Amino acid sequence: MRHLSVLLVFCFSVFFNCQQVPKKLGLDAWTYIQIDNERGKWGDWGEPEWLRYFGLDMADANRDGLKDILAGRYLYINPGEDMTSEWQRIDLGKNVDGMLFVDVDDDKNTDIIAEALPEVYWLEAENEAATSWRATLIGQIPKTGHVNGQGYRTADLVAGGKPEILLAAHGGCYCIQIPQQPETDEWKISRITETFSDEGIGVGDIDGDGDLDIAGGDIVAEMENPTILKWWENPGHCEFLWTAVSVGKTEHAIDRVEIADMDGDGRIDIVISEERYPGEEPDANLYWFKAPLDPKKEWLRHLVVTQYSMNNLDVADLDNDGDQDIVTNEHKGSTYKVQVWENDGKGIFSEHIIDTGKESHLGSQLCDLDGDGDLDMVSASWDFYQFLHVWRNDAL
Repeated sequence: MRHLSVLLVFCFSVFFNCQQVPKKLGLDAWTYIQIDNERGKWGDWGEPEWLRYFGLDMADANRDGLKDILAGRYLYINPGEDMTSEWQRIDLGKNVDGMLFVDVDDDKNTDIIAEALPEVYWLEAENEAATSWRATLIGQIPKTGHVNGQGYRTADLVAGGKPEILLAAHGGCYCIQIPQQPETDEWKISRITETFSDEGIGVGDIDGDGDLDIAGGDIVAEMENPTILKWWENPGHCEFLWTAVSVGKTEHAIDRVEIADMDGDGRIDIVISEERYPGEEPDANLYWFKAPLDPKKEWLRHLVVTQYSMNNLDVADLDNDGDQDIVTNEHKGSTYKVQVWENDGKGIFSEHIIDTGKESHLGSQLCDLDGDGDLDMVSASWDFYQFLHVWRNDAL
């Protein structure tokens, strides 16, 4: 009987431990869904005529349990099931570049932060279905060479209260703090970096002190392009300029920026993709910078790939194996490869091409749109601005 008890305990232990092993997901099963092919551009309603929208975010806007898509002045409602049915397109009613879903006032209706620089707006849905919207001007920041900024994030930078809103604009990165009474109180807007590109913003605890720092490309003096990568140390407030720390240099303009531990050493690394304009040559680089023991010392640059301009980037554990993978999409060239770069856990990457022929800009953003437990991908376009793309992940 004693031996039987031991055997039963052993079998139960093996079964329990097997149940705890996460299932590794495949990276090559995706279904392309064209969400829209008739999107307007900024220039259809304002100047300059050539300008497109930059905003892209996902959240459950109509409270039905499924993630919807915000893209510029449009909101797209998820149809559910396999997501191949028509996505209802809702116009926000104003020529703004909707960039972020943010819960501003703790009510049942969805909120959006949008730009029409120099104006920054809070848009609030007037009903739970999110079919009509009311815009409130909350402040101003300097317009960029493309009018609106291309860097935007929400992050809990200051202890207590709601997350802060980060917007990249001319001359720096700006932090917006949501007041307790957003309808009546002043929204505090602070410039937290002395210089900054108007491109991507990365957020993460780079120095391991428990708060969130930021990283991005910097453009100083007479530089034409932001080829200096820096991180800025969070002092715990947005009252004064944050201290900048140099990370390294790139060959071309730093475009998208993500922060994650790419080699499993417990330190937060930085991933960047380069932009090339006009982008006629495949000479843009995708790099990750390895964090040293002291993040204020020299960082080691690693090349993932050199190809056409990559104005798209996201980082997540796509295959559920415990490390961080990279997704990107060529913005120029003729192939427009949509790629997953699989991490071996040590920062060595192998390519999975999941689609071609779909140009993207500020895209390749990951989100579980259909609620099935794996991450789908969303991309907006620039050269072919009429299109909005989704790739449904069929790993589960």
